[in-house]
Amino acid sequence: MSDSAEFTGRAAKMRRTRIAITEHARKLTAAHGINGFTIEDVCEPVGISRRTFFNYFPSKEAAVVGTPPDLLESEAIRNFVAGGARTGRISATLLDDLVETAAEMMDEVFAIAGTITHVNAIVAREPSFMEKFVSESEEVHRRFTAMIEEREGLESGDPRARLAIEVLGALLHSSAHTFFATSSTGSIGPVLRNALALSREVLTGTPQSVPPASPPEAPSSALPRT
Repeated sequence: MSDSAEFTGRAAKMRRTRIAITEHARKLTAAHGINGFTIEDVCEPVGISRRTFFNYFPSKEAAVVGTPPDLLESEAIRNFVAGGARTGRISATLLDDLVETAAEMMDEVFAIAGTITHVNAIVAREPSFMEKFVSESEEVHRRFTAMIEEREGLESGDPRARLAIEVLGALLHSSAHTFFATSSTGSIGPVLRNALALSREVLTGTPQSVPPASPPEAPSSALPRT
């Protein structure tokens, strides 16, 4: 195995571990509150030691919030950026591709950790996390906006990139409400695609069809202990 391939494999494993730590920390916080569980309770289902936990996060609170990773660590994001023509014009498939990318990234969390915890459930238990989640959301939006500008060949600050993210945010908000209200498991993709189709119908007055989607892979067992 080349040094490059070894580094890529190690980075992918670290990304999966980071996602698993955050999701399990969020699930425990929503259920018990931040003081209702230990770091060891987070480590056990992830399959890591307490020492390894601190290689990723300095505290339980930091693990719950998570660290917005480099977006290009995600294969879904890399494919999204590569799919643009960089012409300075908005591609006809931008919103569809954004929805598919968001669904794939959320499905990845489910495939790794077996659950997806809505931040509202955490804030209901621990209101102090609201400000932290707002700050994280602003950073994620900033990075996604820059990603769209790169994909579409737009100048920095082009309002269309920010608007596309705001539309995606509205679709995610609506879809998450439906998805979590029904205690859904599996892929959020069908709910997201339906929300996009309904939005287009509102804007154009023309009924839209929603293609079926394959469910994500079943969650794997705990990651190898490190």
